[in-house]
Amino acid sequence: MKYACLLLAILSPAGFLLAQNSFPYDTALHQVIYRQSIKLIPKVKMEDVYAAATAWFADSAHFTHYNAIAPLDTMQLKKPNKRKRAAEEQYANTRPLQMQDPAADKMQGLGVIRYYSSGGSIKLLYLKYDITVEVTSTAAILTVSNIRYYHFDAGSYKQAPIYNFSGGKPCEEVGTLESLIDCQHFNDEFKKLAVYCNKEIYGHIADLRTVLIKKRLAVDGRPPVVTTAKTTSKNKATTKAPPRK
Repeated sequence: MKYACLLLAILSPAGFLLAQNSFPYDTALHQVIYRQSIKLIPKVKMEDVYAAATAWFADSAHFTHYNAIAPLDTMQLKKPNKRKRAAEEQYANTRPLQMQDPAADKMQGLGVIRYYSSGGSIKLLYLKYDITVEVTSTAAILTVSNIRYYHFDAGSYKQAPIYNFSGGKPCEEVGTLESLIDCQHFNDEFKKLAVYCNKEIYGHIADLRTVLIKKRLAVDGRPPVVTTAKTTSKNKATTKAPPRK
């Protein structure tokens, strides 16, 4: 997460519209895409990088995020809410690594975000997205794309359209993030959603970068930490006055 601010500055090539409170939208492809190239150490073995990325996907806790805990449904306390249980199972994401293609040095995983908002147009939103890692001789390229959303009523866990308080046609309960961008009119709420998603998704990139750096597979692009030694009385040079005659 500590690389998030740096990555926000890096991930703004031509064709992308990106700010901290908006999604990285590729105006040429008309898609929301997060992409970063992690530079590898020269002459590194590609199979070592591939193995490290595969192991990175093994920790499922890194790939499911919750911004807040939705309140209990007081109408359902006497019996289990089957819809809630079904949704929790559907979006559990216990196996983030979905596909491997060692011949092409590619793999694809799944990320899930559960976003709860109180008092606004967004109630309970699940987001699923693909995380692709491609290993080349010089870089590990991480791409997040194909982001789709599923909107629920936070109390009943029924899928529900997203209504805007100012009226107009509601947004569909299920769709792509691009379709939600085109539909939504609740700008302040949408900015908060983008800030949270950016933090978590850029965090994936920072996590993988950290793993590869620790394994001495990737170049550490951070500026070196400069430390200044403190001068104490013990290491100060002293000049003795000449003896009196």
